[in-house]
Amino acid sequence: MKETDKLPPCQYYYPDLEAMTLPDTRTALPLRRIWWRLKRYVWYAAMMGPIKLVKKILNSKIKRKKRGTQKFKAEATLNLQPGELVEVRSEKEIFATLDHEGKLKGLRFTREMRKFCGKRFRVYKRLEKIILEATGELRTIKTPTVLLEGVFCDGSAHGGCDRSCFCFWREAWLKRVNENEK
Repeated sequence: MKETDKLPPCQYYYPDLEAMTLPDTRTALPLRRIWWRLKRYVWYAAMMGPIKLVKKILNSKIKRKKRGTQKFKAEATLNLQPGELVEVRSEKEIFATLDHEGKLKGLRFTREMRKFCGKRFRVYKRLEKIILEATGELRTIKTPTVLLEGVFCDGSAHGGCDRSCFCFWREAWLKRVNENEK
């Protein structure tokens, strides 16, 4: 038996929560998901323009059929360390790195994150490993990802969630700032 098997599960461990809660019986839930998806595409169209959005969606569907690798515009790895000052890139710069699902290498750029664009923050921590809530599985993150000080999700774009989770930031969405720059 592994030593990790003896440890109690995280408070957000999915099977435990599932056993202690009731299923959502609201019939409008599928409609709400469609509504959120529609709002996301409207947001993308406002940022990229409708023609670029359609091109991006069609290109990604063609690439998915070919099963090629995801192509994205990102500079070399910044290798950010805790305490360094960074600036979040503009929405347009970030959108240039995303695929048709609004993800960069599997990590979604959410509506809650857009209010931080153009602002400066200190790196709180490099993200090396995470635990998947659905399965309790420990995963290693391959693409450079960091947490920023004071940057939390407010849940406003997905049902008013009040967990205040950290937002995960790919290094491609950030740029290093010198301490002397204003």
